[in-house]
Amino acid sequence: MGNEVEKTDGRGLVSGKWIRTNREMTRERWILESFPEWGTFLNQHIENYEVPKGEVALWWCGGPSWVLKTDEGGIFLIDQWCGPSHYTTIDYCGVCKQNGAASMNWLRLNPQVIDPFSFNRVDGVFCTHVHNDHCDIYTVKGTMQTTDAKYVAPPETVKRLKEFEVPDDRIITAHVGESIKMAGAEIVFLKNYDDCATKTGDVPAQPYDEVATSFLFKTSAGNILFLGDTWYNDGYVAIGQKYDIDVAIFDIGWNEPGAFDKMTPYDGARLGKALKAKVLIPDHWENWANSSSDPDMLVRQFEDLCADCCPECKTVIMRCAGQFNYPSDQDIKRYRYPSQKENFRLEHSIYGKEA
Repeated sequence: MGNEVEKTDGRGLVSGKWIRTNREMTRERWILESFPEWGTFLNQHIENYEVPKGEVALWWCGGPSWVLKTDEGGIFLIDQWCGPSHYTTIDYCGVCKQNGAASMNWLRLNPQVIDPFSFNRVDGVFCTHVHNDHCDIYTVKGTMQTTDAKYVAPPETVKRLKEFEVPDDRIITAHVGESIKMAGAEIVFLKNYDDCATKTGDVPAQPYDEVATSFLFKTSAGNILFLGDTWYNDGYVAIGQKYDIDVAIFDIGWNEPGAFDKMTPYDGARLGKALKAKVLIPDHWENWANSSSDPDMLVRQFEDLCADCCPECKTVIMRCAGQFNYPSDQDIKRYRYPSQKENFRLEHSIYGKEA
C-alpha cells in the first residue's frame, strides 16, 4: 500500500465520501488519512491568504505554536510544535528537577492543525528556547526539505538545531540586543526570563541569554512580541519602557506546588502591565494535561484579573487554528470559529423545498 489518499478538490482534506467508502484498512493507512487532523487545509489557507496592507496575520496552532504572516508575504513559524505526547526524565527536564519526579508524562490535548512537510514557503523558523515543544524536530526537518527557511534561536538551542543537521548557513544565532530583517518584518532579540529553561539540560543552571530569547516582530501593523515559556520578572518593565508593544503573546497554565512551569493568570496580567502592551494573548494553557487543569477557569481568571489590574490592556482568547489580524481583530475578546454560513444555499435546502 502506498501513501495515497483520494484526491480532493484542493482543500487538503479527505472527503466524507472517502471516509464512508469500504476499502482495505491498515494501521499505516489510518494514520496517514487521519493525521494531521486538519490535513493541509491550514497550510493552504496561510499560503494563499493575502494580508491587507498595514495589517499582520497570526494563526495560533495550539500550545506555544504560532504562524505570523506579514503584508509583504513573509511567513514565520514561532515555537511550532508538531510532535506527539511524550515524557521527560529528571536527568534533563527542568520541571522534573524542580519537583523531584523521576519522569513526567506530557499528554498532548490539542489537534495537529498544520503539516510541516507541506509548506512551499517559510521565511523563518523561530525557537525561543530548547524545549521539545519549542525546538521541534518534526517542524525543523519538514520545513528544511520543502522551504528555504532560516532557523533562528538562542545559543543553546542552536546546538540542538545543529544536532538536527541544519546547515550552518541556514542558522541565525539570536543574541539579545541584536536584530535581523526578513520579508515585511524586523525581528529584535530581547531578554527572556525563562527560569525553567535555565534549569534544563545535563549541566548546571545557565544564564538567561544563553538559553532563551524573546522575539519582537516589528511590522507595518505594529510590534508583536513572543515570549515563549517565560516566567514573570520585573526586568520586563525595561522592555515596556524601551519598546512600544502592540501585542504580547505568552504562556499561562496550572502549576501544582513544587512544579512551577507556566505563569499564573495573575503573572500574565502583571506581565502585560509591565510591558504596557495594548493586546494580551495567553497561550499554552490548553495543550498539556498536567498544566491545563480547568482551561476555562484559567482564561476566565486571566480576563477578570486584567480587567481589574490593567484595564488599559485588551485581552484576546484564541482557539486552536484561529486567525487573528492586528489591528482589525483587537476587540474580539474571544475568538469564534467561522460557521461557514457563507456557503449555505437555502434555496437548495430540503426544508426550503418543503416551504
